[in-house]
Amino acid sequence: MKDKAQVSEKFAIYDAELTTRPKIVIGMGLRGFFSLLKLNKKGVWNLALIFLIYLWSIVFFVLMAGEGNVYPCEEMSSEFKYCQPIAYYGDMGLGGVRLFLVTLAAIASGGLIANDMNDKSLHLYLSRPISRLDYLIARFIPIFLLLIFVTVVPNMITFMTQWSSSGLEFDWIQNHKWLMFDIIVQGLFYSASYSIIGLTFSTLINREYRAAGAFFLFVYGTNIIVELFHLFVNDDRVLLLSIAHLLDIVSFEIYGAEYYFTSAGVLKGIELANLEIFGALTLIIGGCGLFVNWMISQMEENK
Repeated sequence: MKDKAQVSEKFAIYDAELTTRPKIVIGMGLRGFFSLLKLNKKGVWNLALIFLIYLWSIVFFVLMAGEGNVYPCEEMSSEFKYCQPIAYYGDMGLGGVRLFLVTLAAIASGGLIANDMNDKSLHLYLSRPISRLDYLIARFIPIFLLLIFVTVVPNMITFMTQWSSSGLEFDWIQNHKWLMFDIIVQGLFYSASYSIIGLTFSTLINREYRAAGAFFLFVYGTNIIVELFHLFVNDDRVLLLSIAHLLDIVSFEIYGAEYYFTSAGVLKGIELANLEIFGALTLIIGGCGLFVNWMISQMEENK
């Protein structure tokens, strides 16, 4: 009876006006997004992480940004550049928020599909006039919107403070119009990638907190293993097996900068073709999407 009441409660929030597929999908997505910010146990963790991300980024990229810094990128050496919009997604040692961002993505996405699988409400969702793709989009929207809020927006705040420091001249905006575009594309790219991977673990492991933990270990575990393996084989292609490195490599490509990472305390560049980079990204993200679709199709057949 308790499970039936929980399922009934899920559908009680949808009113009679949600009669078309787009309205149902958007309604489910937006309600899912706002549920991530409720003042319950999960919502408090999400809000706390959002607060930390904004506080951290403001301290490192607004308050501690010296007047002599060149925005967005400054030369570190004859080969490498330090770019603030890229460093934002890096490790805490560089002022980046990766630890907070991955933790938020893990917690927020862990139960999006897993909970529907546990209480069998997934079958009820799919019995409505929506397809598997509609359902996946509806579950993609909440985590994607949440991550956009902590990827694009903080970097745009830094952009606007730099514009303010430059005297709020419109010519400065004109000279940096492509930078705005790069910041948005970069944020969309990171948010979409982490959202799809998060939904994959939520589908694969139908326990919310286990799925969140597996997502976190996947991102950081592969990162550590790949860097250690790279020390022995010295083949840059192994970096493509780490989603953290792969996302960063594409991020550097967006800004037209040479990718580098720290290995045994030494800055190292890479030599990889765009076909290898984007091919690996397509395989990982596309594979995750196909896997989630296949898992849900299996549940439909076995209901």
